[in-house]
Amino acid sequence: MKGKTSRLLTDLYNETGHVLYELKGTNRREAVRMALGQLLDYGRYVNSDAHPDVPRRVVLLPSLPDEDLQELLGDHGIGIAYQDGDTFIGVPPSVH
Repeated sequence: MKGKTSRLLTDLYNETGHVLYELKGTNRREAVRMALGQLLDYGRYVNSDAHPDVPRRVVLLPSLPDEDLQELLGDHGIGIAYQDGDTFIGVPPSVH
């Protein structure tokens, strides 16, 4: 961060796909709202010469959250990935 001495540490960043992930251990409202704020904040600083634009942002959750929370994330262009057995299912953001 320009002009700051501290660093922001993200949970996961895929440089090849330019995707920033925020992981949460629960899909409760408080956790999803925290992830939303973190992704909006961190996403402003994740760029490089190869990727000067804002990264795609995804919340990684143990299960799909309520529809209301899906809409909240979609309103901000944030996708969801949730666990289904041994795999993760991606839900792209959709503005409602």
